[in-house]
Amino acid sequence: MFGTVMLHAIKTYYPWFPIVGLVVYLILFSTAAIGYPGGSINYPDAIGYSFFNNFLCDVMVGTTLAGIENNARTLAIISHWVLSFTMISFFYLLPEIFSVKNRNTFLTRFFGVLTMTIFSFMFTAYHDVIVTLTGIMGTIALIPFFIELRNYDHQGLKILAYLCFLLSIIVFIIFQTKIGFYYLPFLQKITFVFDAYWVVWVSYLVLKKNQRISNSVVSLNT
Repeated sequence: MFGTVMLHAIKTYYPWFPIVGLVVYLILFSTAAIGYPGGSINYPDAIGYSFFNNFLCDVMVGTTLAGIENNARTLAIISHWVLSFTMISFFYLLPEIFSVKNRNTFLTRFFGVLTMTIFSFMFTAYHDVIVTLTGIMGTIALIPFFIELRNYDHQGLKILAYLCFLLSIIVFIIFQTKIGFYYLPFLQKITFVFDAYWVVWVSYLVLKKNQRISNSVVSLNT
């Protein structure tokens, strides 16, 4: 009985994990960014964090491009781990928007969780390799997702998912080719905003779906 209650509670409240995780990440990252000494690829000697010129990952470096020790690194890494866990929980949740579970939903969940687990090591010296791996693995995770999405009824969510993927592909290509690299920090932030919107929307839809199922079960038992 207790186990059933616990499983029900987890299923009911789990969709809140990605939403709460994003909020915690934004608070921690913003605090770390305030403490970032400054410097970016575009302007190495700049002071402070720049929304337009710094990457999100810049706050995790040990020493800035100007040779200044970055005391915000530890908090930035913690915020990155929070974001990684948030996205792991999101990809675990993502297939729940579909009414039918099959091989495609399993592959989306498996490769999505694996991608975000790899993403959690972005702060290491292997940053560029991690970016490449997450780009490739993330695409593998989303291919079966998009196959299932073709028959999904929510047109708005479908458009947002395609837009998020398109922006991610553009960011990945710019990072790899360095064409238009000057604008990449700003484009990365725009992509993050759309991704965050997608995460919150999916979490909300699954939350409402679980509530409907829960209410139906209660109605049948009364």
